[in-house]
Amino acid sequence: MSPQARKAFDSRRMFLRGAGAAIALPWLESLPVWGDDGAADAATPPVRLACLFAGNGFHSGQWWAKGSGAEMELGDVLAPLAPHREKLLFLRGLYNEEARIGGIHSCQTGNLLTGAHLASGGEIRSGVSMDQVVARRFADRTKVDSL
Repeated sequence: MSPQARKAFDSRRMFLRGAGAAIALPWLESLPVWGDDGAADAATPPVRLACLFAGNGFHSGQWWAKGSGAEMELGDVLAPLAPHREKLLFLRGLYNEEARIGGIHSCQTGNLLTGAHLASGGEIRSGVSMDQVVARRFADRTKVDSL
């Protein structure tokens, strides 16, 4: 093999080795590291928040919860959550006047978590959304504050 060919081969090999390492970098964060206390907290799962919106509504005959704690009754849609009833909280009767202003599709979703008035076009005037307030409150319990 000529010296030029050998040099090109080494360069290509070095390039592929470097590219392979670079491609693997995003997954390295998920590997356990000595001294990482993430495993110590694994016995206590972190608090989670889910905010649901159904643009066409829910079938209220199946989607309901009554009571609280171990005695909570759940409709057919929520029945799979029964083992977790003592950890669930359902809010009902919330009303957002701002969602009535403008078109039904954009206005009912755009301010769901902020309650802020939606401006026209690309103008956005809002404070911190409620999901981000909760994320800040529990930020020290997970590696990623909010998804």
